[in-house]
This record gives sequence, structure tokens and C-alpha cells, in this order.
Amino acid sequence: MDRKLSSARSVVQHPVNWRPLRTAQMEGCFIMIYRKMTSRVLGIAVGMIAVSGVATSAHAQTASGTIAVSLNILAACAVNGGNSAATMGRIGTIAFADQSGVFGNADATMVAQGGTNAVTVLCTPGLAPTVTVGAGANDAGNVRQLAYLGQTVAYRLYTDASRQDEITIGRQISLGTAATSALTLPIFARASSNGLALPAGTYT
Repeated sequence: MDRKLSSARSVVQHPVNWRPLRTAQMEGCFIMIYRKMTSRVLGIAVGMIAVSGVATSAHAQTASGTIAVSLNILAACAVNGGNSAATMGRIGTIAFADQSGVFGNADATMVAQGGTNAVTVLCTPGLAPTVTVGAGANDAGNVRQLAYLGQTVAYRLYTDASRQDEITIGRQISLGTAATSALTLPIFARASSNGLALPAGTYT
């Protein structure tokens, strides 16, 4: 009997040991209620709640449908990774090395915007693009020329490094049929003073 009383007393003397359990249980109930409330909110968001019988008995009803999505792609080409606008601005640079006042042939290669040594043309698959290089600002007699203070230097463009296949003014160069990768056109240049003594300066 004394042992039972002492056990009972020990429980009474240490009531604080029950608090963590009660607290844990209360926290657990709170979490469960919170989750239950959250699921009801989601049910309202995705559909309607039909309540029958007691308030705790609820069934979610959902409705489904379709959204039509389409994209119309027009046939077009982009040069050097740019857009397909009619005016693309500068697409490359040809810079000859410095020459003396009288020189023979000076060769150079076009460097496209982006650092490549060719014009790149990316087209809708199936298209057959052609490239035409204009005359420039100082052409004469169907020959492209650079000019400075009334003096000119003739230069010619080619599709090959050996300077055999000339890109004449107005020539349409076929690049073949486009696929999924870009088509390329390297451009090589050659200038000559034609034995004339030329004033020092920058010819453009």
C-alpha cells in the first residue's frame, strides 16, 4: 500500500513531465487541422464542393476542357544569326593590310560579324537562297573601287581563296537548298594599285 501511495505521489509531485506530451499532441492536432483546411482550399480552387449530409462530408467535382494552341511559321532567312529584316546593317568587314604608295596585289578575307570568315545564311528548310553583293559606293565600269581624295583603288571579290571564282556586281550566288543548318559563303578580296602611285590615306 505504501508503495502504491509513493508511486502516486511521485506522479503528483512531477506534473511537469506530462506537459511535453500534451503540448506535442496539441501541435500534432494543429498540423492535421491545417492540412485538412488546406486540402479544402485546393478543392475550391480546382472545382466545386458539393456538400451532402453533415458538414464534414464533402465531395469535389471537377470540370475539364481544352485550349487550342497554334503557331504559324513563315518562310524566311536570317543572315549571320540576325533576324530576317530587309535591312540588316553591316554584316562583315574586309580590311586590307597597310600597303606602300605603289603595290601589286593585296589580298584580304571578309570577317563576318561574330568573327567567322563567311556569311552564314540560315533559312527555312526547303528554301534555296541566293546571295548578291552590291557594287559599293565608288564602282566604275562594273568594277568595285575604294576611294580617297578623288583617287581610287580597284578591288575584286571571290568565293574561293585562290581568287578564281569572281563575285561580279549583280551576280546571284546560289547557296543550295536549306536544311536545318546554316549555309555559308566565304568572301575573299584582292586589290591592286595597277602600277599607280597613290596618295597616303585611308581608302573606303
